[in-house]
Amino acid sequence: MDEFEKVRRIKPEIDGAEENLAAARALLLTEIQEESRPARPRAARRPWYIAAGAIGAAAAVTAGVLVVSAITAPSPAPTVEAVPTSAPGSVAEPSPMPSPTVTPMAGPEVLLSAANAAAGFTPPTLAPGQYLRREWTAETLSVFDPELGYAGEPDYGASRAAASSGWVITRGGADYAPADLHSEWYREWGAPIAGAVYGDQAQGHAQQNDAMQIYGPAVALFPSDAPRLPEGGGEDILWFFESMPRDPADMVAWIHDYMGADEHGWADGKVGWLLIGLLSHNVGDPEMRAAMYRTLSRLPGSTVGDEVNGARTVVFDSHLGSSESAETSLRRFTVTIDMATGIVTETTDTTSVGEGLIPADVPNSRMTFKMSVVDSLP
Repeated sequence: MDEFEKVRRIKPEIDGAEENLAAARALLLTEIQEESRPARPRAARRPWYIAAGAIGAAAAVTAGVLVVSAITAPSPAPTVEAVPTSAPGSVAEPSPMPSPTVTPMAGPEVLLSAANAAAGFTPPTLAPGQYLRREWTAETLSVFDPELGYAGEPDYGASRAAASSGWVITRGGADYAPADLHSEWYREWGAPIAGAVYGDQAQGHAQQNDAMQIYGPAVALFPSDAPRLPEGGGEDILWFFESMPRDPADMVAWIHDYMGADEHGWADGKVGWLLIGLLSHNVGDPEMRAAMYRTLSRLPGSTVGDEVNGARTVVFDSHLGSSESAETSLRRFTVTIDMATGIVTETTDTTSVGEGLIPADVPNSRMTFKMSVVDSLP
């Protein structure tokens, strides 16, 4: 078919010969372009492609107009310039939402949360032959007191503040608690391991070697009664669980009466240390454990650190002094608690904090614990 004949047939009804011809040519070129394009399937597009498609369509219309104009009147190649969608500097940015202010938890709050966790935690039910295993690691500091001329544990025969040397010995072991806590328990001890030495190195290493001999070798599994606390006299931990009242105020009074008079400023400290020692065995009635945490929350001087792997460490500081002197020293003990279960994972005790040559972050004693259920004794 003659091209001009095709133009004549498809021309729109526009007055004027030139206008009719220009419009018809534009339509003809559009048809030619459409026939020459390969067919492509319709594809689903993600939402953020829609804007790009619209821009492409607008560009195609603009290009078509430029082509038609070139047929009727040759002109210089057009220059395409980007048109800003808004004035420079006027891009709208969302205002940042203010972050909520997080109030750090205080020691008493953490201890009350631990009480709730302990009360709600159901201890594992042991099948016949199974035991609850408490694996423990003990780091113990000893010092040489030159004024006394012998070595000992700080505040148990030797002064940490006056020490000329100090050394750490680590020992591991495990307790095996039966389903009936009044039945026979089992224990095992690992071999001692020499740790860091502070101050006079020659003196410290010599004293450490002597102490390693006193510690002796590893001790294989042996039967035992329920554990006892150094502060608890001859009674085992079960006696405390069954004898103490559960009201926090009554519990404090009961412990004061049981423990008797002590160093000035240590009245509340000895309550806390006894309760932490009992809690660290991670056995007993959940409600009694919760009551002990509630009692700890009433003691003064507690602070708390950040949560690490679901655990929080509560620190208790007590200023101790003698009635004959105005001088005081700082005693610090800590308890680290798994906040989901109320299980104790670590305890520390440090006397004369910051005094003498032993670094303040080296405690007199550090105990760490891991709990598991075993199907039989080793």
